[in-house]
Amino acid sequence: MDPQQAHFDGWAIVDVLGHQRYIGYVTTEAYGQAVLFRIDVPELAERERVTKQPGYVDSRYVPAGTTVKEGAVAGYTKLIGAGSIYAITPCTKAAALEAVEQSQPRPLMSVQLPPDRAIAAQVDESGDVGPGDNDDGDPDYGGEDHDDADEEDYSDGLP
Repeated sequence: MDPQQAHFDGWAIVDVLGHQRYIGYVTTEAYGQAVLFRIDVPELAERERVTKQPGYVDSRYVPAGTTVKEGAVAGYTKLIGAGSIYAITPCTKAAALEAVEQSQPRPLMSVQLPPDRAIAAQVDESGDVGPGDNDDGDPDYGGEDHDDADEEDYSDGLP
């Protein structure tokens, strides 16, 4: 009598030793006496989304409602031995893809602040955006003009 070995073929969340989790399409593959679980984690395409809560993007704090661009993440395949798996949670393709979206870290770039939180650009008389420029070539930030000759020399580190 030839015993038939069970196999798995479907979308699942696989928890393995070391507090690692892989989410993707799971199949079983036999290599001689060894049976491994093959997990094909899908790629994530680049996309834009609106944040639901405040957080940090590009080392800057941004409010909820900010439009951010999430970078693409390449898909990959992982082969895992049965001895290192402590849970397999079968699920639908939609549930697996949503879990991958939430669990994969992605590079973020800020695209646009929400309109009620954005600061209007300052336009000077010449039509340039940003701080003005006074006659000495230094940016004019709206403070008092001062002459460089009036400044004290602190190059020796002492006042």
